Amino acid sequence: MENNDKVNDKSQEQPTPEKDQDAELFEQAEENAAPEQETAEKEKAKPDVEKKAQVDEVGSLKTQIAEMNDRYIRLMAEFDNYKKRISREYERQVESANEKLMVEMVDIRENFERALRSGETCDDFNTLFEGMKLIFNKFDGVLNRNGLETFTAVGDPFDPAMHDALMKTPKEGVPEDHIAEIYERGYKLKNKVIKHAKVIVSSGAPASPDNAENSDNKDSK
Repeated sequence: MENNDKVNDKSQEQPTPEKDQDAELFEQAEENAAPEQETAEKEKAKPDVEKKAQVDEVGSLKTQIAEMNDRYIRLMAEFDNYKKRISREYERQVESANEKLMVEMVDIRENFERALRSGETCDDFNTLFEGMKLIFNKFDGVLNRNGLETFTAVGDPFDPAMHDALMKTPKEGVPEDHIAEIYERGYKLKNKVIKHAKVIVSSGAPASPDNAENSDNKDSK
C-alpha cells in the first residue's frame, strides 16, 4: 500500500505535456501583451505631450506679441519725437530766413528815409530821381535773391493759369490771344506763381480803312 501511495505522489508531481504547453502559451501571451500595453500607454500619454507643446507654443507666441507691441510703442514714440524735432527745426529755419530778409529790408528802409529827408531840402529833381532808382534797384535785387521774380511781357501768349484778362482790344503787331498791355506784373516765388499778372489781351490787328469800307458796303447791301 505504501508503495502504491508513493507511486501516485510521483505521478502527481510530474507535469503533463498538456500543462507544459499551456504554460508556454500563457508566457507567450504575456510577452505579446507587454509591447501592446506599452504602446497603449504611449498613445495615452501622447495627447498630454501634444497639449504641453501647444501650451508652450502659445506662450512663445504671446511673448513675441508682447515684444512686438513694445517695439511698436517705442517706434511710435521715436517717430513722434522725430516729427516734433523736424517741426522745431523748420520753424527755426523760417525764423532765420525771415530775420535775414528783414535785415536786408531794414537797410532799404534806411535808404528810403534818407532819400525822403534829402527830398525835403533838395531842389534838384533829377538827383532825387536817380537816388530813388538806386534804392528801387537795390530793393528789387533783395527780392530776386530771395526767390521772387516777375513774369509776363508784351507779346507773350495769354495763359489763364498765369494771367488775369481785364479786357480784349485790337493791337497792331500783336497776334490774337497774346498780351497787348500789362496793367500789373505777375510774380513767382521759387517758380511758384503767387500773383497773377493783370493784362489786356489782343484781339488781333485793328481793321484797316479799306476793310472797314468793304464791311460798311456789305452791311448797306
